[in-house]
Amino acid sequence: MPIQSIGKSLRLRRILRGGRAVVVAMDHGNAAGAVRGLEHPAELVRQLAPAGADAILVTPGILEQVCEHVGDLSILLRIDGCVSPLVGGPMRVFVDVEQAVSLGADAVVMNATLGASFEGEELEKVGTIASQSRTWGMPVVAEILSNAMMANHMDMSGQGEDALPSHIADDITLACRIGAELGSDLIKTRYSGDVEDFRKSVDACGVPVLVAGGPNRGTGLGGTLDTVSEVLEAGASGVIFGRQIFQHEDPVEAVGAVAALVHGKPGIEAAV
Repeated sequence: MPIQSIGKSLRLRRILRGGRAVVVAMDHGNAAGAVRGLEHPAELVRQLAPAGADAILVTPGILEQVCEHVGDLSILLRIDGCVSPLVGGPMRVFVDVEQAVSLGADAVVMNATLGASFEGEELEKVGTIASQSRTWGMPVVAEILSNAMMANHMDMSGQGEDALPSHIADDITLACRIGAELGSDLIKTRYSGDVEDFRKSVDACGVPVLVAGGPNRGTGLGGTLDTVSEVLEAGASGVIFGRQIFQHEDPVEAVGAVAALVHGKPGIEAAV
């Protein structure tokens, strides 16, 4: 086995415990600024570390704030950004893979938006970093969405009316496959809302798929667990949930219930 493959294998094993993962995303401020629930990241991580999560997704600046509290959590490091909602545009890499290794990351995460005017620039970024990451034994998580998903996905208020379009399944399949073709080790994308459609997306990918939560509409923990149950049935390897966890009235309860489902305790009732 090549030396670089050992590093990837070990890091992926830390993230995908038993082949599945519950990741709490905390990188929202990178694109949206102050987000409700993330006012005190160190305290949030201190609470979540023993509660059942496998990993957190953070930026380098937030990792520096929370590092004393991560415990056994794996670290997914957001390495692109440099764009705000005031301007928009492509997300640019601001931390290279070597720096991610020095920060103790278990994977690097980047975005790409299919159908955007800057699609080619962002996809090239994913492919280039995937190539560099082979040298360092660093897994790559590609968060690939489509332009049609963005109005819904970027609603940080939780009060918006935009929903994912009903025809989004084809976009999700395209995102999963392109991410895998570019060399990503894990794909982060949205759930289409239909188990059989999403199963086709997962099957077309060839690498593990982790499902992003999107906006928290305040539907309660039951709705979140319904989603988790369905994506697992479709073959997903877990979830990367942010607002469903840290905007819940009890984040510890929320992550514990999600982890119970993802890691094999049967039934939503048992998880709750």
